Amino acid sequence: MAVSAYDQWLARREEQRRRICGDDRLSALPDDVIRLILRCLDTRSALATAAVSKHWARFRREHPVLEFKVTDILPERYHRYLRRRRRRQNTTTAAAGKNHNKKLDDLISRYERRSMRSMAISMNSFLDADEVVDHGQGRRRRRAHAMTLELFPGHNTAPFNRLVTKAIGDWGVEDLEIVVLHPTPCHGHDVSYSFPHHCFDDDDDLKSPTTGGGLKKLKLTNCTAHDPLAAAGGGGSSLPAFSSLTMLVLQDMPKWTRGRVYQCIVRACPSLQVLHLKSCVFWDLESMSIDAPASQITELVVDGCTFVSMTLRSLPRLERLALVGAPVAFAFGSLPRLNRLNLSFVQDPIPASSRHPMFPDMRDEYSVFSVIDPSDSFRDLECLVVRFTGPENWVVPIEGLSLGNVRRLLLADMPRSWDISWTCRLLEAAPYLETLHVHFVDDLHVGMAAVVDPAITRPPSDFKNRALKEVVIIGFKGTDGKHVRFVRLLIRNGCSTLENVTLLKHGRVREMGLWDWQVVATPEECQWSDEERDALLKEIHKGGNTSSTTRIILG
Repeated sequence: MAVSAYDQWLARREEQRRRICGDDRLSALPDDVIRLILRCLDTRSALATAAVSKHWARFRREHPVLEFKVTDILPERYHRYLRRRRRRQNTTTAAAGKNHNKKLDDLISRYERRSMRSMAISMNSFLDADEVVDHGQGRRRRRAHAMTLELFPGHNTAPFNRLVTKAIGDWGVEDLEIVVLHPTPCHGHDVSYSFPHHCFDDDDDLKSPTTGGGLKKLKLTNCTAHDPLAAAGGGGSSLPAFSSLTMLVLQDMPKWTRGRVYQCIVRACPSLQVLHLKSCVFWDLESMSIDAPASQITELVVDGCTFVSMTLRSLPRLERLALVGAPVAFAFGSLPRLNRLNLSFVQDPIPASSRHPMFPDMRDEYSVFSVIDPSDSFRDLECLVVRFTGPENWVVPIEGLSLGNVRRLLLADMPRSWDISWTCRLLEAAPYLETLHVHFVDDLHVGMAAVVDPAITRPPSDFKNRALKEVVIIGFKGTDGKHVRFVRLLIRNGCSTLENVTLLKHGRVREMGLWDWQVVATPEECQWSDEERDALLKEIHKGGNTSSTTRIILG
């Protein structure tokens, strides 16, 4: 639609009037709308809105989430060089390829150093300006809820230590994440960033209940934990910065981090409730032990760590425990409140110390799993998840083990050639079990069944379980006699309270967190023919009591 000359004249006159009268429509926006706009922007853009007007400049100090990332200031050329280097990884064997990669490494590292210098200068300028405003009359102190700091390792850490100290002590940051990126291989040194514990030792403002000590969540990625934290833990006192910390995530900790540091971390955080250890690698693969009778930890996750052995001697309030990754030698002590347990083992090369004495190709889990205090470890356990993701993994039931009040049990990714009857040992150890879900997968090794079958003991003839109500078997083909005999055992004389047995040809286990799951069937692929259905039901009821009230569902 064309605009007439008169309308254009009216628009120019209105714009001139607003310019003369100082009519600023952006500043006229309600405060709540301005705050909503700022929350949708990244930190750099939100801080830049101070140039719009004085009214907008007042709100930049109320930005709840602050993000300072070195990747935001790296130019596009840096990313192009990085992609080019990845594409040329396969040519590094040739001399020309090595020389070309050396040039790319030099260019990439140069951009990384420049970006860190620029970030350090900007950080000092930002903090200096913030302190000037703080000392002004009638100025509101900056408040923030969460902050993320992303940087490359380097020697000039003073600006970033200053930022972390001010964020926790002055701005009231409760959720802090520090990510140290891995530089290009051409750097050739082991410089990392360490959390500035020393900046809080003599900080009286931080110890004040109104201005400091409010850090609740902390995530450190590729950071170094040095002696100050260990000294605080060893002496039984907590660090001021960690006095109210409730959640701690340590990821990709440097390989030189000693195992005792984790013990000291637990003791240095008296209010810690959630502890996650992810991909923590040890150069010498040493052991880890946690003995904290006064600890408040209720959730512990160890994911992808390379400990040789792990011992949980005393965690009196621990309720949720997950051990994910390669099996290690772990021992349980006093865990009186443990309610949910996840043991997820992944495929990896078999270490010499974990080989089964009779079957050298299989892992001997019996020798690496122990319970220090059976009467005080699993008495409140209600949910157990055991996941196998490789034919090298092996589980031998522990004689005399009591699983207390376990009500739900998931055995996921079990090789199809395994004799399922060994699970009766788990059912014996869990007299109150109500739900059993078993998930079979195809074997990855040819001839694996010949190795596995002799090592599994048969269930006792007097096996009974008077609480089991539901059994779901995923990947049930109906052609394996061991699986059919197991179902027959449960229906005929194993479980008098069994109501439903669901046998699914195809399906999967949908994870709902680490300690919960849901069975998902695919109806379009799970059709049983009438001949298969009749033959399977006849085989299950073969030679048994046909008056059983258990309902068999084929899907």
